[in-house]
This record gives sequence, structure tokens and C-alpha cells, in this order.
Amino acid sequence: MSTKQFQKENLSCGLDFGTSNSVISITDLSSREEIFTTSLQSILYFPEGDANTCYVGCEAEEKYVEEGMKGRLLKSVKTLLKQDKFLFTWIGGRKVTPDQMATYIIRKLKEQAEGFLGFSIDKVTLGRPAIFSEKEQEEKTAVARLLTAARNAGFSEVQLQLEPIAAALSYERGLQQAETVLVADFGGGTSDFTIISLSPDKIGRKDRSHDILAHGGLYIGGDLFDSEIMWHRITPLLGRGVEYQSYGKSLEVPHQLYRELRNWEKSFLLKDSKPRRMMDKYYVFSNNDPRINNVRVLIDHNYVYSLFKEIEKTKISLSGHDQSFLQFIKEDLSLETDSGYNDYEQMIGTHIAAIESYVKNMLAASGYSPEQIDTVYLTGGSSLSRSIQGVFAGLFGEGKLRSGDTFHSVAHGLSLCTA
Repeated sequence: MSTKQFQKENLSCGLDFGTSNSVISITDLSSREEIFTTSLQSILYFPEGDANTCYVGCEAEEKYVEEGMKGRLLKSVKTLLKQDKFLFTWIGGRKVTPDQMATYIIRKLKEQAEGFLGFSIDKVTLGRPAIFSEKEQEEKTAVARLLTAARNAGFSEVQLQLEPIAAALSYERGLQQAETVLVADFGGGTSDFTIISLSPDKIGRKDRSHDILAHGGLYIGGDLFDSEIMWHRITPLLGRGVEYQSYGKSLEVPHQLYRELRNWEKSFLLKDSKPRRMMDKYYVFSNNDPRINNVRVLIDHNYVYSLFKEIEKTKISLSGHDQSFLQFIKEDLSLETDSGYNDYEQMIGTHIAAIESYVKNMLAASGYSPEQIDTVYLTGGSSLSRSIQGVFAGLFGEGKLRSGDTFHSVAHGLSLCTA
């Protein structure tokens, strides 16, 4: 089919603005088939001293590494939307707000879809998590910023839809009979859950609000799992647990810097921080312990982001293997550690238990038993985790578990939501 055959009035656009990755989907409503989809990492890079240039996605990552990891690399922009006290950050002498950051990502996807279609896209159904925040003001702030970002990206008509509901509509297309489905959508920052009534007879209906039986979510996602690997396997190689001498006493190096390193997004602030300067002291008074030097080199050379990319690979590897080996080698830094699946399961055990508890409470509050759920539809990158799959197999039985396109199902479902 050539782009000339596309009829603008027959097309619907869905956009899943995610913590780690964002996806756009275009569906032909006459056939309800997806005709275009593309994704990009939700990453921005502003070159050093240049607030007017912004790279998005893989290009942002490539430019950041190419330019010696200088400038500002921003990830997990979605998590900033709810932070009502975070109004802006200074980049190259210019204030950049959270909604402006989101606009860069949304606009890039819009331009890619329009390049394929050959004409502009005016309407979009934009995904949002089941819960941005339990605090009312933060919830309102996040929604307002997301809508502002989409409009500033060039969409004149914007409607919001819950991401797990969108995933459910994508799953519904393959149904042969009615089902009560629990949709579990695991992203980088949140885990969202929706119990919904689906049926092939309902496909195409505009108002599906009455089919939503329960929904909710909590702030546990893939980024938190990365953070646990950083804390348990990497920070000991960077000096956590090392002792230094002070007035004849042996004291352990404070943990403040290591806690900050659990989230790489703010690591650029550490270079000129007091905790980093204190590491010079601890290095001397620990008899030049090489592990203390490791953290100095890591921060001073802006290696934190690159290290987290290796941590993410380790996490992904442990989804399918019992052992994974992390190796981070630079000219002046060498970090190596192995991690078994059982160790990883213990690292994230508290979070997995919280997910299980939340789902059980959600079922109880909504009046549904596991037996009344016909299918559990797992989507999102972290749904590939064996620990997460084990929770739902234990609660509902492995035979009820289903999965679709892990990263694209939400965007496609959003494109099936018409105003």
C-alpha cells in the first residue's frame, strides 16, 4: 500500500509516552490494522553549552558518547511530570521545563509518523499510567504537563487513555469469546493493573468505561530493578563497605554517595558535590584503597550512564539465564562481577512481594477471585522477568498467562481508541 492510498479521516494515532521507551502507532480504522509503528528511547541529550540543540532517542545516546559524555543527558522524563515542585532545570543558560522535555520526544515520534504518511497528524490518543501519583496535586500536575507537551508537539486534539486499557484493547482483537482479563503493564517506572471485560462483540465501541472493573498501580518498574543491581553488586566495587582511619578509629565510608548512584539521572551533579570531594579524603585515609578510586574515576569521567547500560544488559540476561557476568572496562577503570539468578531474585524480592501483595489486595477490593479471572495479559519490558511471571503463575496458574508485543501493544491499543 502506498502512502497515497491512506485516507487521513480513516486513520487513528496512538502514542505511548514511556519512562524508558516511547512508541507511536497508526491504525487504519476501516480494517483496524496497524499500518505504521516506530519507537525510540525516551532519552534527550543537550550538547555542552548548547540549549538550542536537542538529540532524541538512540541519536541522543550516540552523541553523548561521541562527545565524551559531556553536556546533559536526560532519561526517565516521564517521572518528572508529577514532580510539581520541579519547575525547570538550567541547560546551557536556558530554563527547560518537564513538559518541554516531553515535547521533544513526542514531536520526534510525530514527525516520523508524518514522514511515512506524507501528511500531518492532528489527533492523538495519548497513554497515561493508571496512577501518576497518590497525591492529588501531583496527579493534576502530571496530566496537565503531559497534555501541554502533546499540544506543543503539534497535536491539536488530544485525548488520554489508561495504558493498561490500551493494552487490553490490543489483546481483544484476537479473542474468540468474552473474557475477564487482568492486564498487567510493567514499565520502567510503574506497574499498572486493570481488570476489564473484553469480548469480540465489543470491538470498535467508543466508550469502554463500563467494561473497566478495577484499576490501579504502584511505583515499581524496571529502573528500580537496575538500581538494586547497582547497589548490591556494583557499589561494593566502588568502595561501599570500605573503612578509613580517623583519629585512631576505623569508620566506614558514608553511604550518601552510593545512594545517589542508585539512580544515574542525577549523577552529573555528583562531580562537584561535597560527597564526591570527601572521597578524596577517604581514599587517602583508607590507605589508597583502589575501590575508592574506582568511584572517583566513575564520577569524574561521566561513566555512570554507560555503566547502567551494562547493568540493564545483566538484568535482561537474567530473564532467561541462571548466570550473568557484568564487565565494565575503561582505560582507567575496571569493574567485573557475576550475578546468579537466585541472587538477583533476592535483590528485587521486596519489590516482587509488593507487586504480589498489591494484586491480591486489588482482587479482594474489587470482589474478584483468581478463579474469576480468565486471562492475565502481561505487557511491558519488565513483564519478561521470571520473578514477575512467577508471581502471576502462582496466583492464577501458568495456563492463564498471555503476552503480546511487549513494547508496542500499548501504542497499538491507543490507536484503536477513537474519540
